[in-house]
Amino acid sequence: MPFPCAEGFPEKLRAQLQGAKKIFVLGIGMNWKSDDRLGVALARSLAKKLPAHPDIRIVSGGEAPENFTGVIRAFVPSHVILLDAVDHCLPPGTVFLADESSIAVGDMTSHHLPLRLLMRFLGTSLPSRVILVGIQPRNLLPGNMLSAPVKKTLPRLAEFLAQTLREQINK
Repeated sequence: MPFPCAEGFPEKLRAQLQGAKKIFVLGIGMNWKSDDRLGVALARSLAKKLPAHPDIRIVSGGEAPENFTGVIRAFVPSHVILLDAVDHCLPPGTVFLADESSIAVGDMTSHHLPLRLLMRFLGTSLPSRVILVGIQPRNLLPGNMLSAPVKKTLPRLAEFLAQTLREQINK
């Protein structure tokens, strides 16, 4: 694998994207908090790699991703992919899939709405599968740069996601 990831990540993501008709990708994060910016940076990088496609929408949701729930509902996706820095006690830069139950309700989050609640809201209010692609951060302190391991993962993960989304939507 060209980037560090949890065991089976590529296969599990492809399995979760089976039957995708329309995919909405939402990057989450704060631009002023080191590795927390990676969800937004990843969404921007992914958007550059995927030319405009009527069945794929990519949005940088920033620190208030809940503000985009109306846009997501209007798109009527079969799948919603959230991209975010999530602490899963893995080596920094490691990519993994997380489900709502693996994120503690009381976890401190830099976002206005805790990630678990956003996932629950989207999952219950949309006829969509909600997928969280998490990337292990090294540093969530104020700062304007990604840490070296996260910065190294980002372009390779963007390329993998672009290829995977193209494959799945064209099936």
